[in-house]
Parts: sequence; C-alpha cells; structure tokens
Amino acid sequence: MLKKGQHVEELTRKVGRRPRAGVVLTVGDGTVEVRWEDGHTSILSGALLRPAPQETGSG
Repeated sequence: MLKKGQHVEELTRKVGRRPRAGVVLTVGDGTVEVRWEDGHTSILSGALLRPAPQETGSG
C-alpha cells in the first residue's frame, strides 16, 4: 500500500528504459497523485508503481 510522502518508481514496459521516480502526494480511491523528479504531477490509476529502493550512504 502506497502512502503520502513515499518515494516511488513507475515501472516501464520498454527494456533498458530507466523508471520515473517521484513522491506520492495523495492516495485516493484507486488513484495516486505523484510529483515526479522533473516537477510535473500526475494522477494515476492502474499504474505500475513500486516503492523506490532505499539509498545507502557510505560513511
């Protein structure tokens, strides 16, 4: 289940294409609003979204 503020990636259907990354703004009844890295927002229904992998810092 996606939550507001969660970092996500939209999976692509083309091999070799990098997934779009963004942050969940709202979760509605069957829809998710996402703000993408480029600043655009989308309201998606049935999109292939997954939580973004956690980045690990080296210290």
